[in-house]
Amino acid sequence: MSAGPSLGMESSASKANVGKNVVIKGQLISGEDLTIFGEVEGKIDIGGHRLTIAADGSVRADVTAHDIDVRGYLEGKLQAVNRVYIRKGGKFVGDLHSGGIVIEEGGYLRGNIELSTHPAHGDGSNLVQSSNISELEPIRQLSEAVLKS
Repeated sequence: MSAGPSLGMESSASKANVGKNVVIKGQLISGEDLTIFGEVEGKIDIGGHRLTIAADGSVRADVTAHDIDVRGYLEGKLQAVNRVYIRKGGKFVGDLHSGGIVIEEGGYLRGNIELSTHPAHGDGSNLVQSSNISELEPIRQLSEAVLKS
């Protein structure tokens, strides 16, 4: 019996943490939701699970996950099947390929965004059609505001 979270698979509801005093360089693979309080550099693959970068967390990596929640700093290439959330105080720099994106007021994004219904298929065949472009207007306005600053 362990009182703390594990990086191994225990159950579908289990969660893993990378502590605030932990630095990982290399490849990180998890079969459960993962929260990073420390630093990770390299590659993160958590497939059908959620990755959270805590407010004090710092990640420089290529990331594949179901959902990505950025509250700290994240730099790299992101592949999110569902959505990427950039929370107040969260910062993302890089390329983002996702089914959707949510940017809270006070969140920061610099880079490229590609939204599609199936981001795992990088052929571009499922990109959001121009008929849905009005849904992207807030992102365009945010991007322009960031570029002006």
